[in-house]
Parts: sequence; C-alpha cells; structure tokens
Amino acid sequence: ARITLASGIAEAGYPDLVMNDMYGREVRLSSLEGKVVLVDFWSAELGNSNVLNAELKQIHARYKDSPKGFEVYQVAVDTNKPLWIAAVQEQRLPWISVSDLLGRTSPALGLYNVRKLPANFLIDSEGTVVARDLYGRTLEQKLDELTR
Repeated sequence: ARITLASGIAEAGYPDLVMNDMYGREVRLSSLEGKVVLVDFWSAELGNSNVLNAELKQIHARYKDSPKGFEVYQVAVDTNKPLWIAAVQEQRLPWISVSDLLGRTSPALGLYNVRKLPANFLIDSEGTVVARDLYGRTLEQKLDELTR
C-alpha cells in the first residue's frame, strides 16, 4: 500500500493520497491540483474534533470561492466507520472527508510523517507543501497570501 500511495510523489511534489469517502468513492488528493489545499489529519475517535472543525468550517467558507480556490482534504485516522460517518454528518463538514479505516496503522501517516493528531499540511496552487500545522489566524494569514 505504501508503494501505491508513494507513486504520486515525484509528479505532484507532495505525497498523493487515494482514499475512500464515506460513500465508498475513491478521492485522489491530486484531483484538487491547481487549488490551495489543506490536508488535515484528524480523528473522530479522539473527541476533540468539534472545536477544530467548527473553526475550519469558518475558514473554508471564507476562502473556498477565492480566485485560486481552496479545499480541505480531511483524512480521518479512525477504525470505526459508523463513528467517523456520524461525526462528518453531525458536524456537517462541507469538504472532502476520507479514511482508509486503518487508524494509526494508515500508510498516509507515514507518508506525511504524522506523529500526533491533529496535524495539517498546506499545499499551494503549484503543488508545493508550504506550511505545516497552521490553525486559526495563522492559517488565515497564509491563505490570504496564497489564494489571491
């Protein structure tokens, strides 16, 4: 699985991910090429997601229609599909939410060197990872710069 996930690294400049959304559809991170993308790792099982996702929803609403576009590709590091789906639906998350349901053994964590949750990576419209673990006002300042 790690080889499959790693196959997009050279082409995209970042580790490409292909994971299923809650409906079972494969969603490739590189399908968002040309947009500013926040790859966000979280877990519904940790229980602290409501506050962080509420803040991210406001940021998403503000930047999603910007000239360069902004999208969130949120990776749930969970093993319980019903719990993950319930969290996405209850919180009404408007972005791409995916999971391989492998929890802490997900190859995506290794590809992005994620050691703790939450974690995120900001990818500019050229496909370069430009920042890691930005939240709140710091994330907004970087998005102001990148989405013009």
